[in-house]
Amino acid sequence: MEYTKEQLQKIEELASTLTPIPEISVLMGLASEDMLALDIATHGNPARMAYLRGMAATAKELREKNLELAMACSPSAMEQCFRDIQEMTLSL
Repeated sequence: MEYTKEQLQKIEELASTLTPIPEISVLMGLASEDMLALDIATHGNPARMAYLRGMAATAKELREKNLELAMACSPSAMEQCFRDIQEMTLSL
């Protein structure tokens, strides 16, 4: 499916609020939720990139908040930060 620039921005915006793909389809008035899901599952598809940008922006914000809590000595935040560091190391 071809998406307009506005549709891609809307996909990114909704993904940043952790909206599930079927709900994005409904909120955007798309004819088929399956088509959006397929496009998001397809590497290199503009809809996938928009969805991932939205998710990544929120994930980044959450990691920043968690890091702030860890620096303030929150035990659970510290544990999560250590897990995040381990994941980063494993992905090298």
